[in-house]
Amino acid sequence: MKKLRGLISLILIFITTVGCTNVAGDQLGDKNKKTIEVMDAADHTLNVPHNPQRVAVFDNAQIDNLDALELGERITATASSRLPHYLNKYNEVEVAGTLHEIDLEIAMATDPDLAIVATRSASSFDELSKYVPTLDFSLTKASAFESMSYNFLELSKIFDKEVKAQTILDELENEKIALAQTADESKMTALMLMYNEGSLSVFGKNSRFSHVYDDFGFEPVDDQIEASKHGMEISYEYIIQKDPDVIFVLDRSVAISDNVDTSIPTSNFEENPLIEETKAYKNHQIIYLTPDAWYLSNGGVQAYQQMIEDVSSVFK
Repeated sequence: MKKLRGLISLILIFITTVGCTNVAGDQLGDKNKKTIEVMDAADHTLNVPHNPQRVAVFDNAQIDNLDALELGERITATASSRLPHYLNKYNEVEVAGTLHEIDLEIAMATDPDLAIVATRSASSFDELSKYVPTLDFSLTKASAFESMSYNFLELSKIFDKEVKAQTILDELENEKIALAQTADESKMTALMLMYNEGSLSVFGKNSRFSHVYDDFGFEPVDDQIEASKHGMEISYEYIIQKDPDVIFVLDRSVAISDNVDTSIPTSNFEENPLIEETKAYKNHQIIYLTPDAWYLSNGGVQAYQQMIEDVSSVFK
């Protein structure tokens, strides 16, 4: 009987010790949750959760980038009911307001470990930062490729995906360099134009679409285009006067439409007799760009791949 009581006592001590050890271990784990230091595009340096499982992403380009890193299942909230066609699998994710006005109540109800803003949603950085670690991955660098690369690599560090990210960027850079060399050797002048229900605006260097010139090697037909977020408004007569070899057309009205396939680059731009007088029209060099990739997710690696394919069609 004494031996039995002694055995029972030993068992109870063992159970108690293991239980205490597990509790202590759990508490220690809570205190030592791993973080990683990141500097975002707006020069905010902060420690964010390492390999977070729940991410609220309020920028289409960063949804693009997480999708490219095969991390899309971690997205808990967006702020856009209009996503590019190639990201439509995220249409069922919770929509927290709009890019310009994030609904904090809905966003926080998804219990994110990390939030990401950029460009259109960057104004919400301060408010979001009060509730959750927040990064701003706006396009702030000298060129579109440099800015995209920086953001993509910083994002990949958080999830230990640097090797995959660098491989993607290396492939894009090689394609970009080859395209730029071909464009430079062609000596073709280009005009980057946005068409919006009949109104026209053009973009030059130092603009949101300057990668047509800076990254892809085309010579701007006009080096005096005013720098503006929405482009410099022009007339059809301006196009005839400048007469570029290539006209790249981004149809904004298609990009933001709810009634058409935003992946199809269609436009009414050519339905004007003045355009028929241009070299670009006569030589079949009016290039319609994939609307949603250029307008909705500029800054994403998959969007950039589509941009290269669109612009490369000049030489096919």
